[in-house]
Amino acid sequence: MEKVLITSGCSFSETISDSINTWPRHLARGMPEYRHVNGAMGSQGNGLISRSIIHACTQYKESDMLVGIVWSGPDRHDFYYKNSEVGENKEGWMENPTGFTKNKNWVILNHNWSNPYAKAYYGMFHDYIGGKIYTLEHILRTQWFLKQYNIKYFMSTYTKEVLERIKDHADCKHLYDLIDFDCFLPVDGVYEWVRDNIGNSAFGLPGDNHPSSDAHKQFTNSVIIPFMEKKQYI
Repeated sequence: MEKVLITSGCSFSETISDSINTWPRHLARGMPEYRHVNGAMGSQGNGLISRSIIHACTQYKESDMLVGIVWSGPDRHDFYYKNSEVGENKEGWMENPTGFTKNKNWVILNHNWSNPYAKAYYGMFHDYIGGKIYTLEHILRTQWFLKQYNIKYFMSTYTKEVLERIKDHADCKHLYDLIDFDCFLPVDGVYEWVRDNIGNSAFGLPGDNHPSSDAHKQFTNSVIIPFMEKKQYI
């Protein structure tokens, strides 16, 4: 049976560029017997992360699958629209609109973007707690899907802020309490682990919280692989 490693996330997990080797690339290099499928992309929100995992799993359902996810910022958003020119990226460092098939109809939005679709959403509809609720729903949907099909998986967050300040919130607690944290890596977030165990030299320019290639390698070897061994995934 073919073995497939399926990963997703935001820029902390992308393998599109050659400028940095993130944890999925380091993990895949150490598991050559696995085909690696990565749906991560810079600025991608948790809705598309969840959808990319579920879609990829349906494509390899006859395989022995292992899934790894690093969840992104709750303030990121996406929507599906038939006109694929909506939200077209002009900067060239990411694909927007994007998708999982030949159809590119998923539009990515970020709060600091100036295009009219982002300005409309964040100016009229976005809410801090609302973003947290959506993130909890995306995590739960993904966990329930993976458990239903007995797919091995691990999860984490790119920073601890993803799941902060919601544990006891009246509109979040019922969802937060449903999350299975036994399959989360034993860290606050990737950023926090790198900061606390390697130091600020592991990041780029001041204000840039993206870990270096070496920091991703250390995180993979020190956190991900021991966790998978403990879970008897490998």
